Amino acid sequence: MAEASPPASATEPDSGVRTAITFLTTLFEPTDRMLVRPIETWNENGGKKSSVSFREIRRWPVDPALLALRLPHLFAVAAEKKLNLFFGVCPRFAGAEGEFDLAWQIRTVRVLWTDIDHVSVEQALQRVSRAGLPEPSIIVNSGNGVHLYWLLETPYLIDDVGDPPPVLTEWVADATGKSKPLKYVMIDGDRIDLDGKKHLHRLSAKAEHVQDVLAGIAHAVGGDATHDLSRLLRIEGSAKRKNERNGTPPRPTELVACEPGRRYPFALFEPLKACSPTVERTKRIAQMPLPRIRNLPSSKVDRYEERIAACAIAGIGNRSEADFALCCFAIRNGMGREEVWSRVQSIGKFAEGGERYFATSWENAEFEVRAERYDKLLKENPPPARSACRTREPATFEAGDAAPRGDPSDCPDDGPGDPEPGQRPTIEIEPSITPVAESLAQMTTHLLRSGDCYARADQLVRIRNDAVLPILSNAELAGLISEFVELRFIDRNGGSFKPLPTSYGTTWLHNSRGLVRLPAISLYTRNPVFTEDWRLATGGYDAASGIYCAGPAVEPHADTAHLDALLADFCFRAPADRANYLGMLLTVVLMPRFIGSKPAVLFNGNQPGLGKSMLAQVLAILRDGRSVGTASYNPNDEEFEKRLGAMVRDGLTTLIIDNAKVGRAGARIESACLERSITDARLCFRLLTRSEHIQAENSHIFAITANSAEVSRDLLTRSVVVNLHHDGDPTRRTFTIEDPEGYALEHREAILGELIGIVRGWIDAGRPMAEHRSRFNKKGWANLVGGILRHAGVEGFLANAEEASREHDPVRRDFSELVALLADHPQGTWTAAELANFAVEQGLFADEFRNAVPRAQAIRLGILATRFVDEQFLVRRGRLAIFRRGTDRNGTVYRIEVGASDDGIPDRPSHPGRSGCFLV
Repeated sequence: MAEASPPASATEPDSGVRTAITFLTTLFEPTDRMLVRPIETWNENGGKKSSVSFREIRRWPVDPALLALRLPHLFAVAAEKKLNLFFGVCPRFAGAEGEFDLAWQIRTVRVLWTDIDHVSVEQALQRVSRAGLPEPSIIVNSGNGVHLYWLLETPYLIDDVGDPPPVLTEWVADATGKSKPLKYVMIDGDRIDLDGKKHLHRLSAKAEHVQDVLAGIAHAVGGDATHDLSRLLRIEGSAKRKNERNGTPPRPTELVACEPGRRYPFALFEPLKACSPTVERTKRIAQMPLPRIRNLPSSKVDRYEERIAACAIAGIGNRSEADFALCCFAIRNGMGREEVWSRVQSIGKFAEGGERYFATSWENAEFEVRAERYDKLLKENPPPARSACRTREPATFEAGDAAPRGDPSDCPDDGPGDPEPGQRPTIEIEPSITPVAESLAQMTTHLLRSGDCYARADQLVRIRNDAVLPILSNAELAGLISEFVELRFIDRNGGSFKPLPTSYGTTWLHNSRGLVRLPAISLYTRNPVFTEDWRLATGGYDAASGIYCAGPAVEPHADTAHLDALLADFCFRAPADRANYLGMLLTVVLMPRFIGSKPAVLFNGNQPGLGKSMLAQVLAILRDGRSVGTASYNPNDEEFEKRLGAMVRDGLTTLIIDNAKVGRAGARIESACLERSITDARLCFRLLTRSEHIQAENSHIFAITANSAEVSRDLLTRSVVVNLHHDGDPTRRTFTIEDPEGYALEHREAILGELIGIVRGWIDAGRPMAEHRSRFNKKGWANLVGGILRHAGVEGFLANAEEASREHDPVRRDFSELVALLADHPQGTWTAAELANFAVEQGLFADEFRNAVPRAQAIRLGILATRFVDEQFLVRRGRLAIFRRGTDRNGTVYRIEVGASDDGIPDRPSHPGRSGCFLV
């Protein structure tokens, strides 16, 4: 993610920025790297909501001069987007993209802290005094409580463990087809997935110790649970923008005291050490017994041998996982350490790493097995609701606060937790007498009250922040229902709370009664759009049109400065290619008029490295607000459909098929799934490994990138072609804007404003239409978009359509060659069989005739010929020819009518919608 550039000439920072610089440079050294995470928080339907602005996350060195340049822009963005600004209290180890943001990766602690909610500064200092703590170095009135910091004389170094490996992320599709982040680390060349591997991210002894001290400080003064090392707190000097979207004015924060010289030894605080939940869990796991040593049952001997074989054959990147799995299997089944070592010491990574590596793997496996046993016993014997390890003084709170609870915006990584039964409304169901329809109707009422549940393409969806989440399965519906209401099933023993039964969930999902009560979404969009009556829809749900806009409010711009700058360096082959791309960009803000009625865009280059994928991602950034994952073309249509379905399930509305290519020479890109998906009014895809289908209104833009592509006629007639062309080495080209995607992301609202301004100017001029004889003009797309472009002074829209047909449709190209050969042939008329034989001799239509006997070839040629009857072709020596079909006593025959020039063709028919295909 590209950071915003500082202003060309910095002005004097305002007081908030100056305060923030003072605050941050006191907490950090100039060489430290600081995490900044902006988060919006608001109230909705009685609950607290939050949304991280991932585009504005920063990881900056804490250099005062750089902060003076960067913070004003960040504060302005926070004010514009209603964001709270939080920072990581501990320095991050390294990295600029979040690879080192977890607690077990922290290595330096310069300050101890606590956060006390709903108290005044005076009350907080009284608690500090009663606890025997020294006066804080920094005191912050957070707008809802007080943050206290004690600077350390010397940094507390977590040096009992080596440098942390970076945590990398891979986005993969889970069993539901939805993409999710998979976290992993690389150790000794092997990839280790972190999900479920508790042994891999335990804190070291020194890290646990400092967290225990922080927990003790919080316990002593009644502070909140903000003592983990990755904790975020509010940047002093920034405003507290809680619930601003609902009209609550920002509340200032106040730097009450900041004394850099007031520093203390870490040992002064160590007597306050208290247990923390994480450390307590680790201690309890360590107390769990392991399975006793015993002989391996004969039924598991084969499994044991397979595990050993897997360790022997595992490749680089998979060996540690295979070794760990073997150790876990052995411990679970009561095998001794020495017995296992004797079997594996000469194979795989065990042979390379020796007994030390084996001992580490075995120790981690023991922890995993103990943790499994602990979690099982904990589930069977749940602890009391209150932990005996931690107590709190009764909290005071200010007038206007609903209850003495912590503010999640001050510890944004902590979720609100699951409420206890009784805190949510309860629906009582007595199955023997309560009609199912009545129970389901009550549940639907609560979904309505949530304010974020809708009906979209005959499916239930939930919209949270800017994500649309389809609810397709019983489990997903049960989880959703449980957020809003408790279900108590009455029986003769009194009754019990239960999740939504499968039979009830299936009934709700397959009965339209509940769905029709929810507000219906006709279009879900992350960018402002013009409604069919030419209103600009933005900012939430528009009941009149059914449009849900999760994007920003955008004002029209009179010029196109950002758009022109963005496209200036792309090597469009001709003006028509640039005009076509602008037409697709305009389609983004015109989407309600063209659901299921807009073309795909085919980005074609004469070589790699020209920026085709960049242009596709710019479309995605405008449409989806971010760069998107891409799909690879797969000639297996069933597998290809599943990949597209996973992308739609993930909420994407720009589907990029990147670097499309086919496996064999002469083959073309064709996909019945893709062809129908471009023009269907509603998308419907099967989901990978699931029985459900994902459905959505077809507001999706399909973008295909390829080099010198050959595509099927049906796909080509559903596409607008954008050609890029460069002679020479493309790596030597330079862009004035080094990162076009980052530029589009940074200036997204301005670019959308320019597109809206173009459309607004056309509307004000009376909406003049163009007249394009386009192969794709469903709902007048070509004429409307062409009219907007012409009014804006952009010429050449769709002018490359016929040229594209010649270049990208191999059937048309072969037929053009056939007509050129027939024009010079002495034979006057031809039957389909004669044409087929002649074409085979000339090496034409190889794919169409593949593995076909002569009779089948004749039939196929006859079918092809029907496409080109009465078409005109430019043939050799500047002549024009028309392909004709007629009959004689033996049936259908074909002939070529040739003229010396365009004016010399006899009896040329007029075909308004058909310009012909010319072969030079």
